[in-house]
Amino acid sequence: MKRQLGAIGVLDFLRNSWFLIAFVAGVIYWVARQDSSLDELHRADSRITALENRTTILETGLGQLQIKIDTIREDVALIKTAVIQ
Repeated sequence: MKRQLGAIGVLDFLRNSWFLIAFVAGVIYWVARQDSSLDELHRADSRITALENRTTILETGLGQLQIKIDTIREDVALIKTAVIQ
């Protein structure tokens, strides 16, 4: 008989404290989601760093091309001036 009362007591406790159990389960779920979000943030951060590096390389290359184009324009202008004279 004591064994049944113990089991019934546990069931009564669970039934009376369902809100506490739901709260604890919600907190555990939230913590698990936050942990996975941190991994996603690290991945996004590394992707952003890689994109920034690529952008810097492209900007450097574009700057060099612009200098070459400006040099060619100056040369063409000198050639036009020489041909016209």
